[in-house]
Amino acid sequence: MPPMCVVCPRSPRRDRPLAEFTLVYFRETRTYPEDWVGHPENAVWFCDDHAHLVEGLTDLTADEALERIK
Repeated sequence: MPPMCVVCPRSPRRDRPLAEFTLVYFRETRTYPEDWVGHPENAVWFCDDHAHLVEGLTDLTADEALERIK
């Protein structure tokens, strides 16, 4: 899953490099096999402007955290 902020429509472009995004991991809601390939449901992209919103929320599931942010 390419970076795209879940709070705003920001995504990487020439003027916004990948380094301006943070992948945040929340509490897992299911266990993935060791050979899993793909984007886990508990990992969510945030731009640097919104990454601070998840401070103290990573013990929640992604859905629970996003509900509190919005």
